[in-house]
Amino acid sequence: MAPRTFAFCHTFGLTVWIALAEERGWALIGPGLFLLLWPAVAYGHAAVANDSKRAEFRNLSLDSLLFGLWCSVLDFYVLATVTIGLACLMNNMVTGGLRRMAVSMSLFAGGALGWSLLTGFDFRPYVSSGLDIYQGTGAVVYLLALAYVMYGQNRKIGRSIVEIKFQNRVFHALLELGVAANRASNIHTLLDESLKHLHADFPEYGFAVFLQERQRPEVTRYAAVAGLRLGAEDERRLGGLLARLQERPEHTIKLRENTGGEQLYATSMAGRLSLYDGWLIVRAPKLDAPLERMLTLFVDQLAAATENKLLHLALKETAERDGLTGLYNRGFFESALQLSIQGKAQSPSLDFAVLMMDVDGLKVVNDRYGHVAGDQLITTVAERLQVHCRASDILARYGGDEFVVLFPSADITAVNRLANLIRTHIEGQHCTITTANGERLALELRLSLGGASSCEIAAQEVLSLADERMYDDKTQRRKQRAVYG
Repeated sequence: MAPRTFAFCHTFGLTVWIALAEERGWALIGPGLFLLLWPAVAYGHAAVANDSKRAEFRNLSLDSLLFGLWCSVLDFYVLATVTIGLACLMNNMVTGGLRRMAVSMSLFAGGALGWSLLTGFDFRPYVSSGLDIYQGTGAVVYLLALAYVMYGQNRKIGRSIVEIKFQNRVFHALLELGVAANRASNIHTLLDESLKHLHADFPEYGFAVFLQERQRPEVTRYAAVAGLRLGAEDERRLGGLLARLQERPEHTIKLRENTGGEQLYATSMAGRLSLYDGWLIVRAPKLDAPLERMLTLFVDQLAAATENKLLHLALKETAERDGLTGLYNRGFFESALQLSIQGKAQSPSLDFAVLMMDVDGLKVVNDRYGHVAGDQLITTVAERLQVHCRASDILARYGGDEFVVLFPSADITAVNRLANLIRTHIEGQHCTITTANGERLALELRLSLGGASSCEIAAQEVLSLADERMYDDKTQRRKQRAVYG
C-alpha cells in the first residue's frame, strides 16, 4: 500500500510541476487528482474482495494501465516514462513472474498508445533539470521502498520457516512422548524416557520433572532429569522451592539463574493430575512466546500420560491382586507359571519351583467364629509369609485357604529354604483375631506344605506334584494330631 501511494502521489507532483511549467493549470492538474484517489480505491477493493490476492493482482494490472495512460497525458516525458514503466514491470515481475510482467507491459503500452490515438501523439523529451532531479529522486525512493517491503516479506517468510520448523520439532516430540508413555511399565520409566526424548529433540534446553504429593507437597514422589546437572541436594532444594510455589500454579515461573546466564523456568501441571502436583522445569536462555507455548503442550502431554499410566497401573494391580490379602491372585500366578514352563521348554537348564501351602483349620474357624474371623486368619498368614519371601518370589493366594509361591529361577533348594523358614517362624505361632461379637481369640497357625521343581519332573506337572505333596503333608499331620491328641 505505501509504495503504491507514494508512486501515485509522486506522479501527481510531477503532473503539477509540468502544468505549472507549461501554464496548463487545472486542465492538467484536475484530471491528475484521480491519481490521488486510486490508491484508496485499490486498497478498498482488495480489503472487501473474497480473494484478496487475486484482487491485488488486478489492481497491479490497473496500475500499469493507468500509468501508461498518464505517461501519454504527460507527452511521454522520457525520464518519467522510463522510470514509471520499469516500476510497473518490476512490481508485476515480483508478484507474478514473467507472465504477469508481460501482461503489465501490454497494459502499459496499451494505455499509452490508446490515449495517444484519442488525443494525438506528442513527445516531451525534457522539461527542466529540476524536474529530472525530482523524478530521479522519486524513482530511487520508490525502488528503495519496494526493496524494503520485499525485505520485510523475506524476514516474515524466514520467521515463518523457523516457526514451522520449531512446530515440527514440537509435534515430533509430542509423538515420541506418546510412544514413550505407551511403552513405559511404570511412572519412573515414563518420566525418564519422556525427558530423554524431549532433550534429544531440543538439545539446546535441559528438562526436569517433579511430581509431589498433593497432601504433602514437601514430599517429591517422582522426579526425572535430562540435560540438567542436578545433584541430590539440588533436587531436594528445588523440590522444596516448588512446594512453596503451589499458590502460583497458573503461570510459567522464573526460578533462578544458572551459571552461564541461563535460566530455570517451571510450568505447573496444576489441575491436570488427580493425585499429585507436578512441575516441568526447563533450562533456557530466556522465556519467549514459542517456548512458553511448547512448555504448555509438553505439560499437557506429560500430565495426560502420567494420569493414564497411573490409572492403567491401578487397574492392572486390581486385576492381578487378591482383594483380601493384596497378594497376587490365582490368575496372575497361572500366567507367571506358564511363562516359567515356556522358559524351561526353550532353555532346559532354566529350572523353576513351586511351594503349595494350605492353612489348616480355616473351615473350623469360619464355622465356629464366622468369616470375619477367618478372613483375619488368612490376612495374618499372608503378612507373615511376605516377611520370608524374597523380591523375586511370586507369592499368591491360590484359593480360599491355599497359598502358593513360584520360584521363577530356582530348584528344590529354594522350596526347602522357604519351607524351613515357615516351619521355624510361622508354624505353631499364635495370632490374635476379633470375632464379629467383639471377642478376641488366640489361634495357633498351622500350614500344610508341598513343593516340587522342574528338575525332578516335567515342567507341566510341577504344580500337580506340589499340590499332591501338600495334601500328603496335610494327611500325615492329621494322623499325627489324631495319635497325639
